[in-house]
Amino acid sequence: MHTQRNRIRIAQLSARIIVEEGVNDYTLAKHKAAERLGLAWGRNLPDDDSVTEALQTYHHIFRFQHQPGFIRCLRRIALEVMTFLEDFSPRLTGAVLAGTAGEHQPIQLQLFPETPEAVIWKLVESGIPYRQEADLSLKVNGQAVPVPVLTLDWHSLAVETQLLPPKALRQAGRHGPPRASIKALRRLLAESGDQR
Repeated sequence: MHTQRNRIRIAQLSARIIVEEGVNDYTLAKHKAAERLGLAWGRNLPDDDSVTEALQTYHHIFRFQHQPGFIRCLRRIALEVMTFLEDFSPRLTGAVLAGTAGEHQPIQLQLFPETPEAVIWKLVESGIPYRQEADLSLKVNGQAVPVPVLTLDWHSLAVETQLLPPKALRQAGRHGPPRASIKALRRLLAESGDQR
């Protein structure tokens, strides 16, 4: 019972750290929260779903007037970027899709180009500023694959793009976090009353 209460406290403080301090990594937010609460990391750490739930509760309590419009705005911008990058089968993922994004969190997209250079060439050709981040590691068909990450500066908003191999698109529905295609995002916007 005591351990469960600590997990809830860590999840709640993690949500606050994510929103107010712009920490985008759930694990890092959980470690910071546990440290601030004077709790051991080990078995006290909540799972990511608990942090997402705490984020939703945080927004419902503290940002209930602001959050729906804010998310709609970020989703419209995501749709704009996805339309620009349509050749690479973009998928929206992360906090903007979940509806839990704060001001410090980037729009997160997954792209599936034949080569990372194809995306870079399109950005350079169009004059879109970007920076290359450290590669992520992702399992595709049981193999660890390096995934290049580019952060775009889209009208002063950060858009984080993960450049996955095309074969990873087939796995998108079965593994990993929820994702939305351009069509699914348009439907989501229409359901929220946005007719753009």
